[in-house]
Amino acid sequence: MKKFTLLAVGEDFAYQGEDYSKTGPLTAARHSDGASRMIPRHALVEPHRSSPLEKTSPASPATLDATRVYQALEQYHAGCLEWLHLAEQELQPETAAQIRRAMEQA
Repeated sequence: MKKFTLLAVGEDFAYQGEDYSKTGPLTAARHSDGASRMIPRHALVEPHRSSPLEKTSPASPATLDATRVYQALEQYHAGCLEWLHLAEQELQPETAAQIRRAMEQA
């Protein structure tokens, strides 16, 4: 058992009798139907033995892995926030706040 926050994004685990893959800091996708669920940071989960990168069947070239897409979007968002942080020195405070709110909503 380990805390949910200690899992890597993409890592498979069991929680409350169901299998999931971690998709974000507080979210996971259920294996049975792909439904997204919030998991508390303090929740104790049972990690699966295989690593997050080991998959039994490789995805076809025409198929996108939802976890990898989510990770790419999270990295892009983090990069945008870094650029906004750098630009805030030259922006009006209300303009920077408005941009940050729009990014969070997106």
